[in-house]
Amino acid sequence: MKISAFIFFFLFLSQLLISCKQGGRRLPSLNESYRKSDKQPFGSFVAYREFRHLFNDRYVETVTDPFDEEWNNIKDYSDDKKYSLYVLITKNLFLTYTEVNAFMDYVKAGNDLFISADYIDSRLLENINCNTERLGEIADETRGIMHETKVSMYFGDNFNSPTYGYYYYPFLNALSGYDTSFARVLGVNEINTPNYVILFAGKGRIYLHVAPRIFGNYFLLTGDNYKYFENVISYLRSDPKNIYWDEYYKNTNSSRRKNNNGRNSEDNFSSLSVINQHAPLLWAFWLAITGLLLYIIFNVKRKQRVINIVKPNANTTLTFTETVGRLYLQKKNNSHIAEKMITYFYEHIRKKYFISTAIINDEFINSLSGKSGVSKEKTQQLFSLIERIQSDENVDDTELLLLNTEIENFYKNQR
Repeated sequence: MKISAFIFFFLFLSQLLISCKQGGRRLPSLNESYRKSDKQPFGSFVAYREFRHLFNDRYVETVTDPFDEEWNNIKDYSDDKKYSLYVLITKNLFLTYTEVNAFMDYVKAGNDLFISADYIDSRLLENINCNTERLGEIADETRGIMHETKVSMYFGDNFNSPTYGYYYYPFLNALSGYDTSFARVLGVNEINTPNYVILFAGKGRIYLHVAPRIFGNYFLLTGDNYKYFENVISYLRSDPKNIYWDEYYKNTNSSRRKNNNGRNSEDNFSSLSVINQHAPLLWAFWLAITGLLLYIIFNVKRKQRVINIVKPNANTTLTFTETVGRLYLQKKNNSHIAEKMITYFYEHIRKKYFISTAIINDEFINSLSGKSGVSKEKTQQLFSLIERIQSDENVDDTELLLLNTEIENFYKNQR
């Protein structure tokens, strides 16, 4: 079996199995958008409403600009006695150096920054001396392994706090490397490694959480998981002057950040970096490259092009002569045979050259000769014979055979 046929069969079988598994029903989108208006399984519609409720429905400002621009707008209104809270929930958080510096200035000024993301940009982690461990969760996502997974808050070393879970990819992301004298563990994943930590920087606080799926509608609407959400939020200071809910960093199209000089930079973000951060995309990318290489290897040999069988020209004159002979012996009606031959010849002209045969004159002869490539003299000679036969009441065998010969010559010489 050719490699291309194998690939087609594999894709067809995969699609068939998916269709059968879905039972003809369209599955909801599993895109992890975490948008406040998204009611899909991994939107944050429920989280946003619950967040406002926990802060007594206080006004929450939605931010749709990069944070460096937002910080320039709000820092003049900062109050040393009052703090602000910035909430950022996303699948992957990519930042420029300018944005990282703005976040750090915001926190050191006495404000709180809450971040929940699977991937947090290394530029920010370097500033706060923290690392993330993601290999375990990426490996299970790549292999498509799902099971009952859980998270819990951290109340000391006994690990007996209530757990909250659902059926999906496991919660295995973890935080490490932080200075314990300036940090405190608030929550752990299913293997009891920290996934929710508070870091103190300057006058403010940074809350890092590496399990953003708990803010998805699916998790919060499962069992009593809303209590875990309440526990996460309970560690935030209760009376912020302003609350900002980020919607900018959820936008995957905002990958073209601005560098420190204000110019668009591909240095901070690229398509390959996105693929590298998403394990399923990375595996799909290498699988596609491998498939392409296999296809080239199996088809590298030069293939002989298929040679069509050319049939020899049939001797239509002989066939026609035999037919004429039979008709002559049976009915002896040469005029009728000639009429049919002329009719078929006219039909051929109309279909091939799109010329009307209603009027046969010099203009018609010139047009047909030009389009067919048959000389004007031969064309005129043929139609003179046709005119003569059509005017005769009786057509003898000689004229009939001559007509057939002239028409055959026209077919052979035409373009």
